[in-house]
Amino acid sequence: MPAKIRSDADGGERGRTTVGRYGRRRGRDAHDGRDRASHSDAAAPDAPDTGADAAGPHAASDAAGPAVGAPDAAAPAGETGDRGPTGRGGLPANHGTNDHGTNDHGTNDHGTDDHDTLPGRGKQVRIGRQVRFGKSHADSASDSDDGGAGSHDHDTLPGRARIPIGGDPDPSEHGRRARRRGRAGRRDHAAEATWIGAAELPGADPPKGPPEPSAAADGAGAAGPERTRPSRRRLLVTAAGLGAAAGGGLIAGRLLSSEGSVPGGLPRGQPSAPVGGVTAGPSVPAGSVTRLPENLLTIYGAPGSFGEFDSGQSTVRVTEVPGWGFGPGQAAFMSAVAADGTVFVTTTPFSDDQSKLTGTDMEIEVFEPDIERFTRLVIPSTKGRLSLPRLDPIYRGVGGGDTSDVIVGPGPDGAQRVLFTSLMPYFGWNTALDGELPSVGQLRRDQQSQRWVYDQEESWTAAQLATTAPPYVAAQAFPVLGPLQPRSSRGPSSIARLPRSGHLVITQYLGKGAGGTDNGALLVVDPAGHVLAHWQYPEVRPLGIGLVVNPREVVADPTSEPDDERFVLISDVRGLDYSTQPFPIQEFSYSASRGSITPCSTAVRAVQDGSRMESAVFGADGTLYVARTKIDGLRAETVAVYPKLGRERGLVTRTPATGNWPVDTWGIANQPDYLVAGTDQGGLVRSITLDPRTGAVLLAGLDGLVQVVRPAGRGTRMTFRTGQPIDVGLNMLRGPSTRYVGVRRGAIDPLRRSLWLPVNQMVLDGLPWPYPPFKLDQWLMRVDLDVLLGED
Repeated sequence: MPAKIRSDADGGERGRTTVGRYGRRRGRDAHDGRDRASHSDAAAPDAPDTGADAAGPHAASDAAGPAVGAPDAAAPAGETGDRGPTGRGGLPANHGTNDHGTNDHGTNDHGTDDHDTLPGRGKQVRIGRQVRFGKSHADSASDSDDGGAGSHDHDTLPGRARIPIGGDPDPSEHGRRARRRGRAGRRDHAAEATWIGAAELPGADPPKGPPEPSAAADGAGAAGPERTRPSRRRLLVTAAGLGAAAGGGLIAGRLLSSEGSVPGGLPRGQPSAPVGGVTAGPSVPAGSVTRLPENLLTIYGAPGSFGEFDSGQSTVRVTEVPGWGFGPGQAAFMSAVAADGTVFVTTTPFSDDQSKLTGTDMEIEVFEPDIERFTRLVIPSTKGRLSLPRLDPIYRGVGGGDTSDVIVGPGPDGAQRVLFTSLMPYFGWNTALDGELPSVGQLRRDQQSQRWVYDQEESWTAAQLATTAPPYVAAQAFPVLGPLQPRSSRGPSSIARLPRSGHLVITQYLGKGAGGTDNGALLVVDPAGHVLAHWQYPEVRPLGIGLVVNPREVVADPTSEPDDERFVLISDVRGLDYSTQPFPIQEFSYSASRGSITPCSTAVRAVQDGSRMESAVFGADGTLYVARTKIDGLRAETVAVYPKLGRERGLVTRTPATGNWPVDTWGIANQPDYLVAGTDQGGLVRSITLDPRTGAVLLAGLDGLVQVVRPAGRGTRMTFRTGQPIDVGLNMLRGPSTRYVGVRRGAIDPLRRSLWLPVNQMVLDGLPWPYPPFKLDQWLMRVDLDVLLGED
């Protein structure tokens, strides 16, 4: 019998639903502009990145990494090499728009763009700037237009009152009045820091209101709460300081890096950069967002948690669900939908980096919309422990694990099963006493209670998976990192079911630990948890420059043939100096009869302009749609399309994995067959899904913009109609300026015509990690597909 699972919900009373009228949204910062002119399929050439499109002078390992039955051919990635800044090409100015805020090249009667291709470009944006929390009125005059701090901006760390950063103004230059203004400003900074920080810490009584501003000398004015709170644009700029959101990030790579960590287990202090995007994005220009249709959106959450939506001044339905609540330190992440309509949402830390945990347990959230029942499903360890904090006081009680990805598929009995992965299932507790959490877990519907429950017998730890593989494969796929540590699962970050064999392909984001490669790997297991194939990503040295490749997302081709099941892989890539590099996409084949994984294409970029391959989805005919991110990591780039032409896509025919591809061709450009115009608006795409009934591609940006792309035709005769984005109103949910609200990967329920989008709330990097676990509101949004896909 599986161990008892704690649930915070006991069903019962249905939630209250309120519907208001459309109201005014808050103003948004303007986008830097975009290129909306339609061009031919060929993308304009640009300056290539250093390190990707020519053969390097050094040899690498064999093209295909080892599978079951072959020794590890990957060389350790401990070699060092200096690398200069990545070359970035110039970007064109934006094109004008007409009176309606649409493209100047024309729209159809429905206000949408009907066109084939567009190589979208954006203006280069400098990221990574430090947020300054609060400043006096006297200082504001010297600020730049983007909210940057002036020369007299003395910062105070959030949550740490009266600790200014920076010295007094130069008295010889500014005199007595400047000194008085500086003292008043520092008092305001300290007060604002106390106000911002107190609300974030558990167990602290939040103040009833913002502290009163200090009186400025000589009538210079005072810094009220609106003046001291950082602007949204400044928060967007500093969001680059957050860790990776998509696959565990750079810090996760350091935890199992060959370079090790500092004493106590905290990561080394190398400069970090965002991986898989960051947790904030800019808005689109005014006038280019469609008015929110009636009956389109319903948002579910805890009573009283809906911010400005609670006022009723919106067309969004607000549904309060009794018992709704994620655990301390757990934010909404990926989602999937079962045939019965149940929605499953995995969790990620508030740090947005799975290696920097902020909770104490492992959990997955279960929502049954038909009866409006929410269940917080806490996953027990093999010893039955529900809470697994790390005892080292430096971590302030955090522990447990994340749940990275989730899919729904048929089980051995024909009933549906839910499978989830955990990139970080272990965080330093005593496994002899507390047991282990699963690296791959399963849920099933209990026949007696008719509720979804954790199936411990069909869930697998790294050690259990290792027992099913040959010893040399187990040593590579599930290494032992220390004498008192369990086997490492190497960070399972994404999972997909292969359509012909029913086997599961899983990405292993992390390397093999000290003395081994930092590159990740691919793993295939059957539904019973037997390891069938393993492929280690080889050493990559384009132009002789070493890079670290962390497999993040895997998506299976539904048109695969027997014994040649295709899937694509998107990887996070960094330099040996932890600098973020453009993310590539790569096509693979799995043979069930041979138990082998083979790269079919080399790892490619759409255009050599620094843009990143972000997320992907296949159409029913094998057409591959890839959401991309601009070089700044903040904004969406045009969607790339690779249709299936005969038996292959252009990924394979134009850039096959031949010869010494990890050195000779890794990272080269493979120009898409189409770049979909108008899809480069707003923040980077966090969710790309496809409606199986209509074939429409649905994009959701992290800033809350939802957009529809309607493909027509096949192969070399495709066209795309791109609708104007719809703002779902995330600003209505925003809390303190130290927090972030954004969407994550959605899931489609084709039977009930619903797109489900998790909406999470996290802590920006003003609160130093680690901090004691506390709760933040999380939500789930339903988009009515019939309304969304109706007449524009």
